Amino acid sequence: MNKLNICIDIDGTVTSPYHFIPYLNEMYNKNITEEDCTTYNWESLYDIDMDRLLERFHGDYMHSYGEAEVVEGAKDVIGELYKDHNVFFVTARSEILTDVTTNWLKNNGFEEIDVYLLGSHYKIDKARELECNIFIEDSPSNAMELAGEGMLVLLIDTNYNKDINHENIIRVENWTQIKDIIEKYR
Repeated sequence: MNKLNICIDIDGTVTSPYHFIPYLNEMYNKNITEEDCTTYNWESLYDIDMDRLLERFHGDYMHSYGEAEVVEGAKDVIGELYKDHNVFFVTARSEILTDVTTNWLKNNGFEEIDVYLLGSHYKIDKARELECNIFIEDSPSNAMELAGEGMLVLLIDTNYNKDINHENIIRVENWTQIKDIIEKYR
């Protein structure tokens, strides 16, 4: 059996793609629903500059990262993958989120898995460095960039990535499908 190098994004893949919406709604007094989230771009959803949004969010809602729940099946599947493959968390989260991220990973049973906080949505260089075979992602732009570099991307199906198609992208509904695809990939 060949060991695969599997990179996994955190937000929107291991956690709900819509986890942050209630916090952002409270912050900006909006009523945006999951169905309204047809874009990955918080700037357009909340009509505010992303740098200002993140500055305020990280100041007032840092706790939201620690409150995220693991989506159904993710913990078990990731645990099984970790036994047979090289698994890495590769996230766009910035370094200021290191403590809350590592604590969250530890509290949810992922403390043995290496995590890379890039501070950028550009994940290609880290994926290449880790010799990534499969990348589990939810971001439309990240998925397209990674797929364009020849990596297989398992794209968590969300309202904001419905229009994404590429020969190297497989759309998945849940972690059971992810497990099945990876088992067949070997």
